[in-house]
Amino acid sequence: MRFALAAGVALTAAMTAAPAHAAPPATGTCLTYDSTQWVATAFTATTVDCLTAHNGEVLGTVTLPADIAATGYGSASMKGWAFQACQTVAIDYVWTTTKSKYPKANYVMPRSARLNVQLPTPAQWAGGERWAVCLGQSRNQKLSAAQSRTGSVRGLGLKPYVCLNPRGWGGMKCKKADAVRLTHQVWIPKSYSQAYPGTNRMLSKTQKACNRLRKKGWTLRTWYVPGQAAWDRGNRYGFCEIVK
Repeated sequence: MRFALAAGVALTAAMTAAPAHAAPPATGTCLTYDSTQWVATAFTATTVDCLTAHNGEVLGTVTLPADIAATGYGSASMKGWAFQACQTVAIDYVWTTTKSKYPKANYVMPRSARLNVQLPTPAQWAGGERWAVCLGQSRNQKLSAAQSRTGSVRGLGLKPYVCLNPRGWGGMKCKKADAVRLTHQVWIPKSYSQAYPGTNRMLSKTQKACNRLRKKGWTLRTWYVPGQAAWDRGNRYGFCEIVK
């Protein structure tokens, strides 16, 4: 009798502990975030109607390849692969033009849809989920915090650039005469597991990569790197101000 009871308890515990499966959030879903959620590895945002105030939107999802998934949940390789894969997904979501002078993946996401990537929760991962969600967050003018908006950014043809203040490198209005308009971005590491090379090396690599991207007759005016915190979240891009 005791054995049967113990077995029943063990079975109940196993059923309770079974990880839940969860499909990735649907493309076009609008979200609200706090600052802690935005930098977390797992996707835990609250979904809302896009017609109400929100500060994020699901721009798409990508399926993690087996070799990337094998590097472990939330690994540097996983975050880097997901960020690069999401870049094309994201720019296609907001920018509908079919003609561009440069590859679309090299254009910069606008202030109203700054790119971030997140993964299933640890429990969902244990249940077999292997996706990453491509998120766009609306940021304020200085790019220092989230900013609420209403409506979707899907297919709005948003201008593919963001403007920075050369004094401190926060965001600023693009109409300002001294605004640095970052128009393009270049992927820097040779492998997804590569560690942050340091600011000076990153700047040097970015300058070289921007010049390789630059077309004849265009000028590289400024190059910028977002730093190690962004690198650790998967953003391994350097940024270029390329002007005609």
